[in-house]
Order: sequence, then structure tokens, then C-alpha cells
Amino acid sequence: MTTADTAISKPRKRAPLTPAMILSKASWVIVQIFLWLFFITVVFPMVWTLLTSFKTSAELFNRPWGLPATPRWDNYARAWAKMKVGTYLFNSVFVSAVSLFCIMALGSMIAYALARYDFPGNRVIYFTFIAGMMIPGWLGYIPAWFLHRSIGTLGTHAGLIIQYTAVSLPFTVFFLQAFFKTLPKELEESAIIDGASLFMVFWKVMLPLAKSGILTIAVFNFLGVWNEFMWALITISKDNLKTLPLGMSNLLEVGYYQTDWGAMFAGFIIMLVPTFIVYAIFQNRLTEGITVGALKG
Repeated sequence: MTTADTAISKPRKRAPLTPAMILSKASWVIVQIFLWLFFITVVFPMVWTLLTSFKTSAELFNRPWGLPATPRWDNYARAWAKMKVGTYLFNSVFVSAVSLFCIMALGSMIAYALARYDFPGNRVIYFTFIAGMMIPGWLGYIPAWFLHRSIGTLGTHAGLIIQYTAVSLPFTVFFLQAFFKTLPKELEESAIIDGASLFMVFWKVMLPLAKSGILTIAVFNFLGVWNEFMWALITISKDNLKTLPLGMSNLLEVGYYQTDWGAMFAGFIIMLVPTFIVYAIFQNRLTEGITVGALKG
């Protein structure tokens, strides 16, 4: 046997694991664990709810984990008509759309003024909004309830819109003020030299430049208003004014709804659909806005 044959026949020793390699493997295991936990706690319940929305009540209890034998599309029709999901959905869309318009219109103008104009009281106003971010929203429910009662907006959609706008403004102003501050002033100065008014500079120049940040905070605000439950619960009593989260929470309290489980789960799916649509449309913009905000911040 030659020296070359001996060298070939010898088993090759494995390189010892370095601390970096051990850390990398441990990180991979931890990531996998978190992904499975996310699937079990978030994705699986959503898939189960979707499948259950196509079952009858009897099928739900006899085969809770099985696929629906025959998809029952009529569950969605009953949820829309009998359970008034259509009314609740319209109320949620109306309140969310008007609230979002008010939040973004006021928030963007206030943020732009605070970012670009050094006037007396600028920092006082700014830190007032910062302080508003630090106060939990539920602490203001009682004084807000009496305030809305005194001005006649308690138990109305106007009361919901005013409250949601007030609660959402602090973070919106904080986020957009930081975003506007990073934009170049030369474009504003050029527009003013060309004869543009201050409002036109804001509307035609600054808002398009801040589009990614505005879309990001708009998505966050929409989801927050859409899913809000507590303030609607303590102020809205009329069934025809209830938003979707509040209306769906009351289904189990009504006796003749309790047996129609398929329609109830269909209502839950209808409630989730707008959220998925908004995220699917704006997911790239949302990621871009968060990334740009982080880099500029």
C-alpha cells in the first residue's frame, strides 16, 4: 500500500464547532420554535375558524377538527342578513373611513407645522402630544364619557369618530413630525419662490414626499380604529349603530343566535376580510415606510 493510498483511506476529522457556529445553530432552533408557536397560536386558529364557517352546527360538534363534508355557503348569507353583519360592517367602514380622514388630515398639518415653523409654544405643543402617547387610553374613558354626554355625541357615530381621532392624533403627530423634519427644505423654498402659497407647498410638495410615511401611519390607524372595542362597548347601545367588533361580541348573548355556529363563524371571517385586504394592498408600502422611517430616524 502506497503512502497516497494510506492518506486516502484515513477518515477525515470533522472540524470542531466554533462558538459562532454553535450560536448560529442555537439561533436557528430558536427561530424555528417561535415560527411553530406563531403557527399554533395564530395561523391554526384562523384556518380552523375559516373551515368552521362552512360547517353546520351539528358537524362542528361531531367533527370539530375535520374538513367540512359539504361547504355551507349559506352560512355567510345568514350571517349577513339574520345576524346584521352587513349593518355592522357598514358602520365599521363608515366610522373607520371618517376617523382615518380626520386623523390624517389634522395629524399631517399639525406635524408639518411643528416640523417646519419655529413659533412660540412649538415645543410645548409637541411635548403635549408626546405626553398624550404616554397616557393609557382607558384612563380617559370616564372624563371622555361625561364630555361626550355634555356635547350630545354620546352613543353616536360622531362620538366614536371624535374619540378615535383624539386618541390617535398623538402618535400620528409624533411619527409624521419626525418624518417631515428629514425632508429637504430646498424644495419648499423653490416652490415659495415660484409663487406657491404655504398650503400649496404643503399639499403639492411635502405630502407627496412623505407618502410612504403617511401610508404607514394610515394603515396602523385604520387597523386600530377598525378593531377598537372598549369605547364602542361603553358608549354605543343601539343595535343599528354598533360597529363590527361590538356587534359580533353580542351574538352569543342573544339566545336564538347560539345554535347557528356556522353563521357566527362566518361573521367572524367577514370581520377579518377588510383587515387582510388592507394589508395585502399596502404591505409593500408598509414595509417601505417602516424601513425609511427607521433609516431617517
